[in-house]
This record gives sequence, structure tokens and C-alpha cells, in this order.
Amino acid sequence: MLRIDRICIWLFMFGFIFMLPGIKHIKFVDELISFSFLAVAVVDCIANRNWRYYKLLWIISGILTFYLLYSLIFLKYNTTVAVVSDWIIQLKPFIPFTVMYAVRPRFTYIDKAIFKALTVIASLFIVIVLIAGHEAIHATVLHIAYTGIGLFISAMIYLYCSISDKGHVARHDLIVTIIMLTAGLGCTRSKYYGIYIIAVFFLFIFRPGAHRGLPVKYIITGTATAIGVIIVAWHKLDYYFLTGGTGVYDLSIIDSYARPVLYITGYKILLDHVPFGTGLASFGSFMSGEHYSEVYHEYGINTVYGLSEHMPDFICDTFYPSLAQFGIIGVILFIAFWLYIYSKIKYYLCIDGNTYRYHYAIGVSIIAFILIESIAATTFVQTTGMQCMLLLGMLCGEAQRIWESDPHRAQNISFSWKRLRITSWT
Repeated sequence: MLRIDRICIWLFMFGFIFMLPGIKHIKFVDELISFSFLAVAVVDCIANRNWRYYKLLWIISGILTFYLLYSLIFLKYNTTVAVVSDWIIQLKPFIPFTVMYAVRPRFTYIDKAIFKALTVIASLFIVIVLIAGHEAIHATVLHIAYTGIGLFISAMIYLYCSISDKGHVARHDLIVTIIMLTAGLGCTRSKYYGIYIIAVFFLFIFRPGAHRGLPVKYIITGTATAIGVIIVAWHKLDYYFLTGGTGVYDLSIIDSYARPVLYITGYKILLDHVPFGTGLASFGSFMSGEHYSEVYHEYGINTVYGLSEHMPDFICDTFYPSLAQFGIIGVILFIAFWLYIYSKIKYYLCIDGNTYRYHYAIGVSIIAFILIESIAATTFVQTTGMQCMLLLGMLCGEAQRIWESDPHRAQNISFSWKRLRITSWT
């Protein structure tokens, strides 16, 4: 029998090693890793007859293939090459997650030691690049935002590899984790400030089952977090979504700002093209700018700075507007996917919130990271997003394995959404 689990671990490490070079210098690495995982799944199905374990992969692939055919047969917004290329881009983050979730590989002690060393090396490299300045950043990772992303991912993987079988993390490993996360603040991105606060809260403050109801300190912390994020991010919110840096909110000139135009037009597309949207490579995606889509002409935004045919630089500047390609049905499926992931991460609380506290915290932090990043970036479909999906796949697979091995442990903790509390039966 083929050791599919070991291949997945090696691919995970290989992808991390090339995560930063893949941003600028080896741009095909994310496709290579993603379709290597797909090959692993096919081989596992043929050699080990494990078709049933990959049900989620086949469902998601089937949905996106439907959109591929829908875009090619019924719509004419872009070329065949662009549509097929966008199909590959949209599919690639889901493949690693579903394969890792199906295979459920487990790190050995040596795997953890190697991966921790790799994250430390990557973090030191990023810090050196940050200190070196703009030219070094541009030459290595293209944009300063990627330094924060790289440090966040390194911190999450490092912490995951530091968790003992009993759920404990050594004090020095917690210190290294917080140093990595804090160093990421050097990226100076408002998004990262919010991500940092959320991660610190779940990793170092949140205690499952420790209190009844919603503790006052949680309410105060949550309120302070929201206010803090708005304060530090206000300049960017104002620039990208309100005044464009003019200091005046004026709806008559809103069409001159690329990002709000993408969101507004995406909303219009959802209403105009019910239920399946304008199809692949039509709006808000990289291929819709690389092979300029007719949708931009149809909605009259082809003259907006950054969205024009001659300068489409800002078309792929945010992820959520691209969901308009998939219509209302696609938006619902996207939300359902993340709810599905969280339902698996929540297993850790249901099984034993104290033992698996860090597993839960890492999972929630990564979900928050991707959802926040998607407001003003396309990290989800990039090589950095793939690392997040790989770790989420491992977390969900491990939670599923533990749940299935001893389902009676689920009675130890109950989770109540209506009362917003976690209560213990013990």
C-alpha cells in the first residue's frame, strides 16, 4: 500500500519552503503543489481504492467544473484560455485542503522538528528583509504585506508543531510564537493589526468552558478590539472605501476609486445575473484583467483608474468582488464552505476544549486571517493561502479522526450558540 500520508507531509514542507520565492520568482509553484495533491488523491483512489474519502474534493471539483462549462457554453465574456485558466486558479486552494482532510496525515516528532526549524529560518529571513528596507522587500517578496503574511503563517505552523499529545505547549514555544506574530506588525498593514489582535486573543486569552455566559472581560476585550482595529485601519478604510484620500465623501466621484467600484459593481452583477453570475474570468479575478473581460465595458467601469484595459493593475486587488462571477449560488456555497470548516474546527471544543484549545485557536485564527485578507487581497488563491488551507486541512482531518475514534467524548462539552457560551457537563 502506498504511504500517501507521507507524500502529503513532504508536499506540505516543500510548499512552505517555496512559499516566499513563489510570490515573485517561481509563480507556478502553487499550481505545481496543488495539482501534485490532486495526483496523490487520484493515485490513492486507484491504488488503495479510497474513493469515498475524497467525496468533498469531488463535490467541489464538480461545482467548479459546472461553472467552467457554464462559462464556456452559455457566456461569451472572455476567451476559452482565460476561462480555463481561471478555473484552475479558483480550484487550486480547495485541492490541498480536501486532500489533507481526506488523508489525515500526522506529523512525526522529526517532522515537527524540521518544520519548526523551517519556520524559524523563514521568520528570520523575513525580519532581515524588513530591516533592509523597501528595495530588499521588492526584490524578495514583492510587497511589504507579504512579510506579515509570511510571519503569521510561520507562527501558526510553528505553534501547531509545538503542541504535545496532551495539548500542552512549552513556554518558550509560546514566546517564539508571539515574537513571530509581533514581528509581523512591521508590515504596517491595517489588516494585519486586526488579525494580530484576533490571534493573540484566541491563543492567549480565550479559555473554553472557563466561565458561564459571556464574561464581562470578553465583552470589554471584544469591544476594545473592534475599536482598536477601526482606529488603526481608519486611514485605509477612508482611502479605499470613503474619500479616496480627498477628505470628502462624495458619491459623485466614487467611481474613480478602483476597490469600491469593484464591490459596488460586484453587487450589481449579483442582482443582474441570477443565479450563476457572469462566469469564470469575467470579473474581479486575475484572468479577467489579463484577458480583459467584456463585463468591464458592459458596466462602464473600463475607464476607472486601475480597472482599464491598458492598466488593469487593481482588478485583482481584492477577493470578494470576484464571487460575483459565481452569482448568488456561488456566494451561498462559499459561505457554506467556511461554515463547514468551522464545524470541523469546533469539534475540538466538543471533544475536550482544554486539551485541544490550541488546535481550536489556530483553526479560528487562520479562518479569520483568510476572511480578513480577502477584503483587500487575493491571498486565498495564492501560494500563501495554500499553506493556510493545508494547515486547516490537517486540523479538520485530525478533529474528524479524534471525533470518530471516541464519539462519547463529545458529551464532555456542549456548545450553545443561542446563549453564546460554552458550558461543561462535568
